[in-house]
Amino acid sequence: MTVERKRKLDLAMGVAALLVLGFLGAVDSGEIPLGVPGEWQWPRLGAKPATTSLLIAAAGVVAYGGYAALGYRALGVPSRVGLREAGWVAGLAVSAATLQVVIPLGASDGYGLTKWARVHCQRGATGYYTIAKTQAAADPWKFLADYPKWIESQDAYHIGTHPPGLIAMHCGLLALMERQVAAADLLNAAMPPSVGAGFRWVEVKESTTIARSDRAAIYLTSLVTLLACAGTVAPLYVLARESLPPQSAWVGAAFWPLAPALNLFQPLADAAYPLLSATALATAAWSIRLRGGPGLAGWAWATPAIASGAVMAFGMMFTLAFLPVGLIVALVVLATRAVSWPRRFEVIAWIGVGFVAVVALDWLATSADPFVVWWWNLRNHERFYEECRRSYLPWLLVNPVELAIAAGLPTVVWCLIGATVDHRGVPRAAWCALAVLAIVDLSGRNMSEVARLWMIFLPPLFTAAGVGLTRLGGGVQAVFVTVLLIGLQTVGLQCMVQLVYSL
Repeated sequence: MTVERKRKLDLAMGVAALLVLGFLGAVDSGEIPLGVPGEWQWPRLGAKPATTSLLIAAAGVVAYGGYAALGYRALGVPSRVGLREAGWVAGLAVSAATLQVVIPLGASDGYGLTKWARVHCQRGATGYYTIAKTQAAADPWKFLADYPKWIESQDAYHIGTHPPGLIAMHCGLLALMERQVAAADLLNAAMPPSVGAGFRWVEVKESTTIARSDRAAIYLTSLVTLLACAGTVAPLYVLARESLPPQSAWVGAAFWPLAPALNLFQPLADAAYPLLSATALATAAWSIRLRGGPGLAGWAWATPAIASGAVMAFGMMFTLAFLPVGLIVALVVLATRAVSWPRRFEVIAWIGVGFVAVVALDWLATSADPFVVWWWNLRNHERFYEECRRSYLPWLLVNPVELAIAAGLPTVVWCLIGATVDHRGVPRAAWCALAVLAIVDLSGRNMSEVARLWMIFLPPLFTAAGVGLTRLGGGVQAVFVTVLLIGLQTVGLQCMVQLVYSL
């Protein structure tokens, strides 16, 4: 490494460290607003965690940093064996899931894994379990068939602005746990004590009793969210590998599990959606790449295209946020210059086939017109800004800042370096996502809470981080230190900002 590159690398690491320390210090002092005063701000958390809890979380971050550094070194050794990469990525997924269990252990009492129980039981936090239990569980298929009419009269918040996917999921897991008594007992026995404490808190607060099968179903819902969130490292790595070498792809995937938003908002379903968006983008990117290759049979490139559309259609059963994801996917395909225009449109057509097929199957299975549901979801979302006034210009400026904090400031530093030092080397998925985010921000459709709402758009942006780090000659030490800095930001915010629910 030349002296000049080392100086730039040290400068980048120094800037990342100063940003993290300065930001945490400002939040702790109360000198910066956590939103737009008078309209929406994230509440501050008064209770502080125990020192032992912080040490456990810190140890988890350090251990994970060691694995991330080792993986970076191992993937720098030339190899043609794909199984070697797959093994390291599989280990990364397991490490990510473990890390996202350990980090909440460093939270204040009542805000760690306790939220795995409470967030689903409190109507103000979500409400999907409550509706599934009280309105849909008796006859789920009738509830789904009537959903287009039912959604008309719902609120402008969580329930009214979403398709029935989360309610249906809770219904399915509740029914499963009622039938599979042994599995329910096993889940209850394996439940961490803090999760059980969350259920007991709800029972006292609401003067009710939560059945063991319900506890198992709610706990399983949180586990699914955890595994989906942590498992996003796999499609994220595959997405980056479409245009980057192994080490560069590894960096973005390795930084993913530490992102503050992912850890602070679990077990909200928003943390699970990136798995679907990253999968849709990865399959589309590889489909158009394969389409440009010589002598490939149709199924070899059409299958991932169909899968991309199918995944987005499945996601549309849960949230309309997959509409802009679809735009990113289309832009990724259309921006592939090495492939002729007819072939680009051909890939998009097959993506459409996958989307339409899953939507049609959903319509046939539930007898509910999804287009009517989506229409009312959009109408209800418009009502939100009638009931909760927001000022356009302040949020136009605040949203990108909050997104950067949600992703992790050190990761953003590397993304910006990648975009400036080697903008051609940054995967087109990152540029397409950035363009769509600019459109979404300018549209004023999301004013407040973008740290939660825009998690779905983060995976393609992370692909730029590896470009920045590798272009400056960063090695295992840079990876390890960056992991520590992101972990510090996440654990620090966890101690100071109250998210998901209030005590």
